[in-house]
Amino acid sequence: VVVLVIAGSTLALAALKASPFIAAMAQEEEEAPRRLEYPEAVAILGGVIAVVGSTAASSLALREIARAGFAASAEKPELSVWLLLMGGLAEGIAIYGLLVAILILGKI
Repeated sequence: VVVLVIAGSTLALAALKASPFIAAMAQEEEEAPRRLEYPEAVAILGGVIAVVGSTAASSLALREIARAGFAASAEKPELSVWLLLMGGLAEGIAIYGLLVAILILGKI
């Protein structure tokens, strides 16, 4: 119990000493809202296009793989492994698009 009281009082004392610094940081953030510049807007748009395009392409590829793969695996069950492999490759398209968007937005 004594350890908890000491830890609580130490935490309260640290919070009291840090409160002027926290208040100063809050005032700095409230001073001027940053305006979105044209190059930043284009970078954000590029990231959005990368994610949307890769996700749409991945969904179309996965639809065709599933359609043809299930029909083929109904006739030859040993082709089901290839169905999973091709589905994973189609999902990779979306992941690469997300990676490109992260790289683009990381430059801002």
